[in-house]
Amino acid sequence: MTCRNNRKEKITKHVTHIPRVYVNNYLKATRGKSLKAAVQAMCLECTGYQKLEVRDCTALACPLYAVRPYQTPRQRHTVPNESKEVTKQSA
Repeated sequence: MTCRNNRKEKITKHVTHIPRVYVNNYLKATRGKSLKAAVQAMCLECTGYQKLEVRDCTALACPLYAVRPYQTPRQRHTVPNESKEVTKQSA
């Protein structure tokens, strides 16, 4: 079995575990058509497909934290105080 067929098979199997409302976004992400869709799909999967959990994410060390979807305008592009201290100490 080729890598491409194996990937397609895994995606098809994985889709069966995704809530229907998020399937199109996931498929768009797996086709490489949208970086935004890929971030959204990953964050949703990480939080068990709970939008509020994505918005209120506590995984401060996650590389996607600053660009996670569903943030309020106030949350967008802000770094929590703890992260600022770590950045200052490592500089």
